[in-house]
Parts: sequence; C-alpha cells; structure tokens
Amino acid sequence: MKKHLISTLILGSLMSANAFAELNKEQTQQLEEINQFLKENPSTISGLHTSLEQYVASQAQVQKAQAESHDWLYSNDAHPITGNPDGKSVIINFTDYNCPYCKRLEKGLVQLASENSDIKIINVYLSFKQQQINELNTNAALYAMKVWKDNREAFTEVDRLLMAKSGLHTKASLQAVAKKTGTEAQLNTTSDQSNTLMTNHQTFSALGLTGTPTLMMNGQVLPGYVPYDRLKDIVDDAF
Repeated sequence: MKKHLISTLILGSLMSANAFAELNKEQTQQLEEINQFLKENPSTISGLHTSLEQYVASQAQVQKAQAESHDWLYSNDAHPITGNPDGKSVIINFTDYNCPYCKRLEKGLVQLASENSDIKIINVYLSFKQQQINELNTNAALYAMKVWKDNREAFTEVDRLLMAKSGLHTKASLQAVAKKTGTEAQLNTTSDQSNTLMTNHQTFSALGLTGTPTLMMNGQVLPGYVPYDRLKDIVDDAF
C-alpha cells in the first residue's frame, strides 16, 4: 500500500511539474519525501522505475497527439467560440450538452469570460450518451454546431438554453430551443457536423482523455468539474 502511495505521489508530481514547467513548494516537498522513502526502501526502486518509464512513454504519445491535433483544436472554424474571439488566453473546452458536470462548469466559464476580456474559449463538442435524438436527425451537439455555422448571432442564446436544460435533451427540448431562437432550420444538420463530431471524439481519445468536462490551457489538462474560485486561480496561474 505504501509503495502504491509513493508511486502515485511521483506520477502526480511529474504530471503537475509538466503542466506548470516548474516545481511549486508542495511538489518540492513531495519529491523530498519520495527521495527519503527510496533511500529507506531501495527494493521498491525497480518497480517504480518501470512505472515511470511507462508514464514517460504515455506522455510522449499524448504530446504527439497534442501536436497532431493542434490545428484541429485551435484553428477550426467548426468549433463555437465563447468569450473574446480574439483573446490571447485560449481555453479548449471539451464539453457535452448532456453532461451535468459540463453544465455546472459552463456557469464558471461564462463568469470567467465576463470578468476577463482576454479569455477565448473554444468549445469542442462531444456526445457520449446520445448519438441521435428519436425522430430528429440530429442531437444537441450537432444542432449547436449548425447554429454556429449558419446563424452565428443566435448561438449565444442557443448555447445558454441548451446548457440550462437538466437531464438529456429530447426532441421536445431541442424544438423548444429552436423555436424560441428562430433556429428551426438548423435542426437539419449535415454530414459536416457529423464528421466534426466524429473527429472530436477521435481527438479526445487520442489525447488520452476519459471524461467530460475537460479543459486544456497553456499545456495544462484539467479534467472534471472545478468550482469557480479554484478555476479562476488555475486560469490566472496558467496565463
């Protein structure tokens, strides 16, 4: 058990160090504790060395995937943007309109963008629970991307209403949003949106990500829901 805890500390320290490019006080202390443990328990070194080699190999694969997907994520007009389209502090937001934690995080992102005019949020949509809504040849992600493409001035309100709905979207919920925002025509999505959604999922998997929401910013990966106060601190540190 103690070996497992130390191994977890090592990997956690390396992941954090890689994200911020320097050691903070907590990481420095952790590494000192690890060093002392290894001196006292040399038999654990071999196993931990193997774990670290595996970790380094997996990180190399992730870095390759990040390089290969950079243009798809950062220079793709298919991805809707919130915040300042010309902002220099860019956050990639892997999100799903049917994910309750994505909806909670969205409130914090909206607040963040309203308080920092340099924030640009690129929304990369996924749809894990719902590939197609019964009786509609679309889903919430496809519909939102179609609105972004064809009726951009309506996107902000469409996005707000889609995120405000609790639970999974239905035919009725999408039709209600479309009627309220005058975007009924965008319920008829095309292969362009379907291909984008498919590539989004492939990119998400290649990056080694496992769940939504997940944020990427300045080389840092932040999985899961994060309360606003902590999110603000992380973003301030990242940029």
